[in-house]
Amino acid sequence: MEYFEKKITYLRGLCDGSGYPPDSKEGKIFHAMLDVLDDIAFMLENYIDDDIDDIMDDEDEAEYLYSFICPECGEEIQVDDETMENEEELICSKCGNIIPVGTPDLLS
Repeated sequence: MEYFEKKITYLRGLCDGSGYPPDSKEGKIFHAMLDVLDDIAFMLENYIDDDIDDIMDDEDEAEYLYSFICPECGEEIQVDDETMENEEELICSKCGNIIPVGTPDLLS
């Protein structure tokens, strides 16, 4: 959770250096928003099962999902990059229909 703590600390520094006293209208708004951000960071740290730090570290490894609709039964089928690169067809889990996948050069 260091990621969020560092970001909130940075924002708190910006607010403190903004020249708005904490008891001014603007200062009250800034500090109230920071309090909400603190609460959100706390909730993320304590209630989310996923390890947010790993997600933040793996941002450059984005995974995309592709959706296909079976023309026979209308079932939506989602596949990842690896499947798109390695498979030439999918089989619909609902009706068994074969659906071609991949880039156009694979289909010709």
